[in-house]
Amino acid sequence: MVSTTDQEEDYTTAMSHLTIGAQIQELSKRLQNTTEELHQQVRDKHGALLQQATHAGRFDAALNSLAADVENVRATGHRLKNQVDTQYQLVENQTQVLGRLHEVSHLLRSAGTLLTLTAKLRNTKDVLRQAELHFELGPLIEDNDLKDIAFIQEERAFVISSRQKIRNLTQMQLVTGLQDRNKLQVVNALKIFMNFNTLEKSLDNLLATFIADMEQALKECFAGTDISVLNKTQTSPSITSSKAGSSRGPGKTPQLTTTQNFRAKFWKSLHWLLYDELYESCTQIKLLKQALEQINQFGYTSESSEQCIPQRFWQQVQQLLRKSFDECTQHVNQALQEGLSKLLTSARGLEQRLQHEFQFDNELFAPLEVGYVSKCAANLKACLAGVDLPGNETVDNFIRIASTELSAALIDSRLSHAVSSVFMVCGKELCTKLEAQIKLGADAKQIVDLPNLQQQQNTQLANVLFYYKDSVRRMLSDLQMHFDQTPGASSAQILRSLDQADLLIGTILQQIMESIISAISIIILSMHREPGLNTDRLSSTGPSMYIKELQEFVQRCWSHHVALFDDKELTTKCGHELAKRCIELFIHNLCILRPLSAAGRQRLKQDCQHMEQALKPICGNLAELGKPSRLLRAMSLLIVQTPQELVKQTVGSDSLVPSYIVLLLLFGHAGADLQSPHTTANWSNERLIEWLDGHTADREKLELISGALQRYRDNARRKNIQQYDEVYPMMVEYFEQALKAIA
Repeated sequence: MVSTTDQEEDYTTAMSHLTIGAQIQELSKRLQNTTEELHQQVRDKHGALLQQATHAGRFDAALNSLAADVENVRATGHRLKNQVDTQYQLVENQTQVLGRLHEVSHLLRSAGTLLTLTAKLRNTKDVLRQAELHFELGPLIEDNDLKDIAFIQEERAFVISSRQKIRNLTQMQLVTGLQDRNKLQVVNALKIFMNFNTLEKSLDNLLATFIADMEQALKECFAGTDISVLNKTQTSPSITSSKAGSSRGPGKTPQLTTTQNFRAKFWKSLHWLLYDELYESCTQIKLLKQALEQINQFGYTSESSEQCIPQRFWQQVQQLLRKSFDECTQHVNQALQEGLSKLLTSARGLEQRLQHEFQFDNELFAPLEVGYVSKCAANLKACLAGVDLPGNETVDNFIRIASTELSAALIDSRLSHAVSSVFMVCGKELCTKLEAQIKLGADAKQIVDLPNLQQQQNTQLANVLFYYKDSVRRMLSDLQMHFDQTPGASSAQILRSLDQADLLIGTILQQIMESIISAISIIILSMHREPGLNTDRLSSTGPSMYIKELQEFVQRCWSHHVALFDDKELTTKCGHELAKRCIELFIHNLCILRPLSAAGRQRLKQDCQHMEQALKPICGNLAELGKPSRLLRAMSLLIVQTPQELVKQTVGSDSLVPSYIVLLLLFGHAGADLQSPHTTANWSNERLIEWLDGHTADREKLELISGALQRYRDNARRKNIQQYDEVYPMMVEYFEQALKAIA
């Protein structure tokens, strides 16, 4: 289907090829066709066109009728608007008149109230009642409308003047009441300020006055003025200004003073400022707080009274002190640092005087601690400077200065801890100097002859260390009532620092003790060569030769080498350890002796008793040793008992005599075929003793004995021996019991 657009394009193309006349004819023809087509459509739709024409006429008539109605409504609206506008304008005019009348009435009523209250104010003598009247007059005086009324200007001026007078008077009464401790006067003054709505501002001004006075006093103090005397001699502000001007006027010659005089005045003034002046201010602040609490109880409310006035005051005081300490001159700062203990004494005295209701922050004085501690360190190190070998005199000087410094620092736990730390460092330096002089080596260990020069020097060093340790303890005992006694306190730390001195003394003693133990071990080991232990007749009732040698050696080495040490506590401890070691060596050697006769066992029993006498020089009371002492006495009985009696000994942890000792004693009752454990292992007696010393577990010792029993059983089976040694079954049974006890 070809579209109209396409037909038009084809028609336009065809027309472009025709002449003008032909084109006009063609257009006329097409217009004629169009006209005929329109006429045909009109004829076809004649009825519908007539109907539409009828409706259009009716619609036009309706529009004309509606336009007439709208015009009528508009005219009616204009008439109503004119009526409403007239009435509204009338009401508006009357309302404006009424508003002006109301304003005039309010002004007249306020003016009347102001005049009435002013008349009462003139006739009232009570200041508190006047303040209450001023509370009511306050809004009236501030009313801008009343300010322009001429006939009340005089009354307003009187009220304003009266208010200012009462404020000034009340401020003076408040200050006077605080100074005189007149609580009623302070309460009345606060009530007056509340009626004036100036309580918060008045309190702020009062605190500012306290701080300003203290700041001025600090400046006077830091300038070297004796403010305690100055405060007493100044009787009026005029005198104050005249004196201040005479002392600080321009062109005046400065007053020269020595450092000693300056510091004397400085500390006297600072102590008075903190201990007396600041106490006075704090007392007034406490009274002010009580007065605020009282007026709150009577129904007065104030935002300022809810805040902690003492806390605000104390915070400002500490801020002022911190600022003053930070910004003071160098010589004042040096005086504060070096005399920190005096400053803390005044501060702690103030706290105690105020019953600790006001307490300084610990960090307030922290910046001054560095200088004070440095001064203490310099004083303590001066005693040790240039001293290579400190003696008792050096220790005395050191302790005397330390006692002075610690006593001065006891006023504050933090400062005391810092000074104690410095003391411990210097004490360590003293011990280090002494440690550098200690002689070590073979010459320092010899015990064959009298002490040589090295041993004498070591003994002298040990005695100096003990003198230092004892001096420190006596110093702490003198300061004990002031020192904090908690586990982490300074005194406990100082006592723990003395462990270095104990360690050095122990080092000097230890090398001597090692030599003594080595010699004792050799002497006791010689019992295996003691003659007459396997004979049938008891040769003598006295001690054996090795016991005699042991007695002489212990007596000589103890008196010549150990008794010279002043630290009796440590030497007693060493003596006890040496006695335990001697008993242990004696018992170990005693239980492996073979062969032994009955007479030899009796002699060994006597040696057990003589051993107690041999140990008397190093341990006066063997009972203090505990189990080793009881074991030595038990051995004097066990050595003479038969195998049947030995196996009756109890086993386990409750037994006094270890099971391996009993088993070793049983080997001594057996025949030669049942060899001792060390013989089976092809060890010497000395090596067995060393092995027993190095293996403290009972299981290891029982395993060694088990090897010997196993070796004997294997040899008996290999040799086809029909009957074991009579001791062997008892040993096996006792061994099994001992093994079960430690399982």
